[in-house]
Amino acid sequence: MDENKSPGLDQKFFRRLGVENATTEPPEVDLKNVITKELKLKDLNDRLSKARQEKVRIREVVLETELDFVSSLKQLKTVFKEELKTAIDRTNDLYQNELCKLQSIYRSEVIGDRLMDIVKTVSSAGWCLLMKNQSVNLCKFYNPPHRVCIGISENMGEVREYTTSVCELKAIYVNILHTEITSGTIHLSTVDQHPNCDEKNFGVACTGSLDGRPIPLDNADNLLVLLGEISTTYERIHLDSTYFDPNINYALRKDLLWKTTA
Repeated sequence: MDENKSPGLDQKFFRRLGVENATTEPPEVDLKNVITKELKLKDLNDRLSKARQEKVRIREVVLETELDFVSSLKQLKTVFKEELKTAIDRTNDLYQNELCKLQSIYRSEVIGDRLMDIVKTVSSAGWCLLMKNQSVNLCKFYNPPHRVCIGISENMGEVREYTTSVCELKAIYVNILHTEITSGTIHLSTVDQHPNCDEKNFGVACTGSLDGRPIPLDNADNLLVLLGEISTTYERIHLDSTYFDPNINYALRKDLLWKTTA
C-alpha cells in the first residue's frame, strides 16, 4: 500500500449514517461535503446521537463561544446599569447639595435679613407679616375697627362727611408676592361692605389711583411710605371708584382732599 495515499473512508460508518455512494476522498473532506450538502444540523445531531459514539468526536467550540458571548453581554448590561445608577445617584447628591446651598443663600438674602428688615421697619406703623392662602401679606389690623365716615371725590372736587359710619375697617391685607399693585393685591376685612371693596366683610379692594404702583421690597423705607398711602386710602371712601354709592346723609367739607402720590 502506498504510504502517501490517504486511507479510504470507512464505508460502514456511512452505512450507519444512511449515506450511500461514499467517496474515497480524505475523511475530513468527504465528511465536510456530506454534512454541508446533504445534512441539516438537526439531522446530523440526530444521526450522530444514534451512531457509535466511540468513533465520533463532536466539538462544540462555536456553541460554547456563543454562550460565553451572550453571558458576557448580560454581565456587561448588569454592570452598566449598576454604574449608571451609581452615577445618577452621585449627580443627584451633588445637585441636592448645590440646591440646598442656593436655597440657604436665597433665604438669607431675601427671606432672612431682608425680610427681617422689612418686618422691623413696617411694624413701627402697625403692619405685620402674615402667610395666608398661598400668599405673603403685610397686614394692618384695627382694634377697635376704624369707622369709615369720610368720602372723597377728585372728579367732583368734594369731600363728604357722613352722619354715620358707612362701614368699619378691621384689617388691610397687601400681598407682597405681587411686584406691583393690581387687582387682587389688596384685600379688606370689614364690618359691612366698604364702597371700595367687591364683597361684604372680606373681599378684593378696588385699587383706584394706586393701580400699577410698584411694591418696593428692596427698600423698606419706600415700602413703608406706600403702606401709609394704602391705609389712608381705605380708611376713607374713594367716591370716584366705588361698588356702590352710600345712601347715607352727609355734609360737604372743603378742608380735605384725598390724592395718592404717583
